[in-house]
Amino acid sequence: MAGATVRPTPVLKDELDIVIPTIRNLDFLEMWRPFFEPYHLIIVQDGDPSKTVKVPKGFDYELYNRNDINKIMGPKASCISFKDSACRCFGCMVSKK
Repeated sequence: MAGATVRPTPVLKDELDIVIPTIRNLDFLEMWRPFFEPYHLIIVQDGDPSKTVKVPKGFDYELYNRNDINKIMGPKASCISFKDSACRCFGCMVSKK
C-alpha cells in the first residue's frame, strides 16, 4: 500500500509518560505523532516562564514551567536547576506512572 500510514501499537500506554524538557515550540511533535500521540506528555518548559511554548493540537499533555516548580516544590525547588537537562527530573517526579 503506497502512502499508507503505519500506526505502531502503543506499548505500556497505561504505564508510561513521556517527559520532554524544552525551550522551544514543539512543532517537531508532528513528525513523532504516530509514536507519541497515544501517550501522556509531561512538558517542562525551561527559560522565561512568561512565554508559553506551543504544543500541536491533539496531544494529551501537562505543561510546567519554573513558576509551577516553585509552587509545587516550595523551598526545595532550587534542586531542579534550569538551563541544563535537570528540569526533566521534575517531569519524572510529577509523573503518575
